[in-house]
Parts: sequence; structure tokens; C-alpha cells
Amino acid sequence: MASTVVEEKRPWLKPLMRVTAIVLSLVVSFALVWVTFIFLPDASGLAIMGGLLIGLVSAFLFRSWWAVLVIPLAFTAGTFLAFYLIPLVISPNPLSINDVPFGVGLWEIIGPITAVIGALFGTFIDKKAREQRRQQ
Repeated sequence: MASTVVEEKRPWLKPLMRVTAIVLSLVVSFALVWVTFIFLPDASGLAIMGGLLIGLVSAFLFRSWWAVLVIPLAFTAGTFLAFYLIPLVISPNPLSINDVPFGVGLWEIIGPITAVIGALFGTFIDKKAREQRRQQ
């Protein structure tokens, strides 16, 4: 009941939170790839923790089961964008793919999977919290 009152007073808040969740997922995945491959080349566990945390936080912002689909897609898009921009920065020949560090497959597979898991947990926790607030 309280959430419907807030949504009636501020109808712009829900779309803003969803856009914020998508942009946050894009920017954080982009930044994680850059930090991992340029500054911390041996920290591949950052993909797992980053995916889980961004999935969890973005699901709270998105507040819908659609977060399970949308957030990993945004995470993957940010990752691919970073992968295609890394050779432009670190290679004198932008057409050379040989300079992309090993571990691209790890980010392409594990990052979105952990983002899905984080989004599932975040959405489930958010739905349960809303149900408890409605019962009070």
C-alpha cells in the first residue's frame, strides 16, 4: 500500500530507477573489464563478485522479474564494449586482435551468469520485502 502511494505521487520514479539500473550495469561491467585487464590482469575472480553485486543492486533498483533478463544483457553489452575498446587503447594497430588479454571467455560466460544469479536473488528479496510491507 505504501509503495502505491509513492508511485501515485511520483510516477517518474519507477522508470528512472529502471534506467538507472541499466546504466549502472553497463558502466560497472565496462569499468570492471578495464580495471581487471589493464591494472589487475590476474584478478579474474572480480568477474564473479562484480556480476553478483551488480545483479543484486540492479535488481533492487529495477524492482521486477524483468531484471533477470535485462541486467545480464546490459552487463554483457558493457563487457563487449570494453573488449572492443581495449585494443584501440593498448595497441598501436587497432585492427590487431592479438593484444586482447586472455580471459575474455571467462568474462563472456561467468560475468552474465553471475549477474543472472545476483538479479534472481535481488528480485526475490525485493518481492519478499514488499509482501511483508503489504501485510503490516
